[in-house]
Amino acid sequence: MRPSISALLILSGAALVVSGFAYDLSFAGLPYQDPTPAIQERWLVHKHMADSMMLIGTTALGIGVVWRAVLWIARMLQRPRSD
Repeated sequence: MRPSISALLILSGAALVVSGFAYDLSFAGLPYQDPTPAIQERWLVHKHMADSMMLIGTTALGIGVVWRAVLWIARMLQRPRSD
């Protein structure tokens, strides 16, 4: 059985969200209280990377879920009704 595109989008989106969250915890973490400009710049780069990963993952996950719902609704509408 071949996996559908919507399932791949859902799984890859969820994986990106989780990995973005883990990246945020491990590299960006909490901002320093009084950082130097170099440390602040490095923190912003890591924070932007984590936010981008989570945004792309959330988008892929959302598209996959909507796609799966549309296919399910289309399949339900095509079924013959037995009255």
